[in-house]
Amino acid sequence: MVEENRKKRAFLLDMITDAQSFIYQGKKIEALQCFDKILEKFPEEIPAIYGKGMVYFEFGEIEQAIGQFDIVLEMDPNEIDSLYAKGAILSNLGKNQEALTLLEKTIELDPKLHIAWLAKGYIFLNEEKYDEAIISFSKVEELGQKESVYTGKGHALRKMDKFEEAETNYKLALGIDPYDAEALFGLGAIEYRNNKLKQALDYLYRSVVQDEEIVEAWEILVEVYRLLKKPEKEKIARDKLKALKEK
Repeated sequence: MVEENRKKRAFLLDMITDAQSFIYQGKKIEALQCFDKILEKFPEEIPAIYGKGMVYFEFGEIEQAIGQFDIVLEMDPNEIDSLYAKGAILSNLGKNQEALTLLEKTIELDPKLHIAWLAKGYIFLNEEKYDEAIISFSKVEELGQKESVYTGKGHALRKMDKFEEAETNYKLALGIDPYDAEALFGLGAIEYRNNKLKQALDYLYRSVVQDEEIVEAWEILVEVYRLLKKPEKEKIARDKLKALKEK
């Protein structure tokens, strides 16, 4: 029995290591085949089913990913990795209430899982429940992961008209990642509010260079170019904004 377990562990480790290597190389089919080999021998091996879900997620096949996580949750409704993964995906899809249910169950199972608190904070942010967002982000800070909440906390504070605190958090975020598009946008929005148009333009332009799909950044850029009397650039920004809204 001991030898059988040793062989199983070695086989699983080899297959999972190979799968991770294939994912890194952008080889979806080969990565899936590694997990399928595991499931041929051990059909109820939950980490392999979850692993397939993560492969699909990495390659943007969201429905297939959720399908794998659902298989896991049918087998074990308290499997925390699949609960969190499905919750995070649903949050990104804008299905906030479904996502929140899964994330709250995840937190119930592991109150110290900071990524679940972080995802919950962003759901509240999207729902304009800024006080609740701050509570969730503060919990992440309590768990020793304050670096991951600076941008989200900045957004919540800005929406609550706490501009100095928001600016501090955005700058802390940029101290970690100078290319954080959301933090750059946040600072641009504050500078625009303060009628500092050139500074706003600098932040907002850098923001959309990093992530050209931030609609709010383009909305403010249109106004900044208009006020600075730059009609050609205003038109470019308007066209980009229109294209994003028509997606």
